[in-house]
Amino acid sequence: MKKLIYTLVPLLGMILLGSCNTNTYQVTATFPDDSFNGKTAMMNASHDGSALDSAVIENQTATFAGTVQEPVLVLVSSERARGQLILEAGNIAIDLQQPGKMAVGTGTPLNEELGVLLDKYNQLMDEIMSYQGEDEETYFKTVWTPRFTEEIGSIFKANANNDIGTMALMYLSNYGEPESLDAFFDQAGQTVNSRGPIVRIIKQRKALKETSEGMMFTDFTIEDSDGQSISFSDYIGKGKYVLVDFWAGWCGPCKREIPHIREIYDTHNGDKFTVLGVAVWEEPAETKKAIEELGVIWPSIINAQSVPTDIYGINGIPHIILFGPDGTIVARGLRGEAMKAKVAEVLGK
Repeated sequence: MKKLIYTLVPLLGMILLGSCNTNTYQVTATFPDDSFNGKTAMMNASHDGSALDSAVIENQTATFAGTVQEPVLVLVSSERARGQLILEAGNIAIDLQQPGKMAVGTGTPLNEELGVLLDKYNQLMDEIMSYQGEDEETYFKTVWTPRFTEEIGSIFKANANNDIGTMALMYLSNYGEPESLDAFFDQAGQTVNSRGPIVRIIKQRKALKETSEGMMFTDFTIEDSDGQSISFSDYIGKGKYVLVDFWAGWCGPCKREIPHIREIYDTHNGDKFTVLGVAVWEEPAETKKAIEELGVIWPSIINAQSVPTDIYGINGIPHIILFGPDGTIVARGLRGEAMKAKVAEVLGK
């Protein structure tokens, strides 16, 4: 059994302390059937994927044992069987009997709290996904989102410096009330702030603030599919309103926005307004194919990859931004009818 030891204890200390080491853990993982016997089970840190321990499965069971300096969220897996637990001192059990379903550890305080978080999150998500009432958007914004923020937020506050807090803060970043997020991030402890996913979210939030409505555009320069240098400022801040569609040909929602953008382009393109496509996260050949298939006739920056999405804090596409004649960001996150209305509004039509 290969183990990663987090705390290097001098040999003498090990002899004296023996089984009394308060940092000792034992994880017993149960697998679905005999087909797993003889295979290797892995335990990897969730925040960076690093291997922490491994064990051979015998009699449908893998046992991991060692010491841990501080609790850490880990993924236990072998082939199609997967589960999450908080690796901390104590005896932890995890039952991976249902392949395809994420199992959860039990037996120690933080693992019980992890179960509470996941149960609450799944309950809230099931509720909004199955909502059948009228005006779903209003319900989502005025009822569900505040409750999600309160209930997941309370779990975060109780775990602001461990990996339950890390998971809760990620959930809040996705579905919590935007105006509440700064307070949650201000409360996050060193452990939470050090985790890779949270570092990336903090970076994205900083980019969003620096490119929020009312801010001046941030330029970037890339090498396009023909090897030519092309800059965002070749199109932005040139005296026209510019509707910029950050998109990719593989993206279904992006494709569904194209007819709306085409309507706007056909109606308003001219001396005061135009449209620009910026292809991200995609190989140029695929973008060119999509441009032809979808009938995109406005200018496009191809092969931008993640350069503009990092600058503008974009974590999902399509993301459509309206820039003013001087390059000021007028509106972000535009879609469909609301996008048409905003363009007509600024053009006075």
